[in-house]
Amino acid sequence: MVKKLTENIPDWFKLTELAISETMERVSESLSSNNFPLQVKNCPLLAHWFVLDSLSLANQANREGMHANALVATRQCIEAISVIELGICGHPEAHLVLSEWEQDKITPGKLRAWLQDNVWISYGSGLWNEPWAIFMREFAKSIQSYAHYGRDLAQWQMKLQSMSGDKLFLEIKPRAYDPQKATRITLYHALLTYILGRQWLARNQDDKQFRELIREFGEALGKSYYFDGNTTNWSQQFWAMLWDNNGNTILE
Repeated sequence: MVKKLTENIPDWFKLTELAISETMERVSESLSSNNFPLQVKNCPLLAHWFVLDSLSLANQANREGMHANALVATRQCIEAISVIELGICGHPEAHLVLSEWEQDKITPGKLRAWLQDNVWISYGSGLWNEPWAIFMREFAKSIQSYAHYGRDLAQWQMKLQSMSGDKLFLEIKPRAYDPQKATRITLYHALLTYILGRQWLARNQDDKQFRELIREFGEALGKSYYFDGNTTNWSQQFWAMLWDNNGNTILE
């Protein structure tokens, strides 16, 4: 993949801390006050706590150079945000689907399919002009290969120094901190926040200030140098090794 090299702090990074704070507060308040039956009332809130704790652990691992471990913790958030969405989407049958999930009668894929058929149609586009369903499909696939420890995940334990011709120069050591890998994991965490913000806004359009924040946040994310619009399979956006035409590692 051909990417640009930049030393500027990206706009999405500048907005991430505020977006996380504002989004998580709103989602937590909504989930705490849902009127679901007692059996499933706390399931979405537990899923939200799981996401918060997973991101906290992933951030710590990411800062310490344990990028593969950070990705594993991040990967576990993908199914959890579907459970959260059931708690805030307002669909009259959401609690019934959540009951099936609680009884282990519905797979994560079928749960996303239900959301696509019954909820996502009102969400509009994703980061670019693609339907929300396509955006979510690519998002879910993007780090699916890191669900298990294999060659692809192991590559996140290495620091890419440079590339020359057909040769890669790698640094291999415990906790090999790679600024590029750290940035891209942080970018994925920002995407998770953006998705939760969009989920909440689907039922709370009157919150104009937050709506503008999420719009600006999404626009900034969509302009990241690590993306190229929706023209490339997202799994390539999260390969372990990326470099520009001159063999430089990519820092954003």
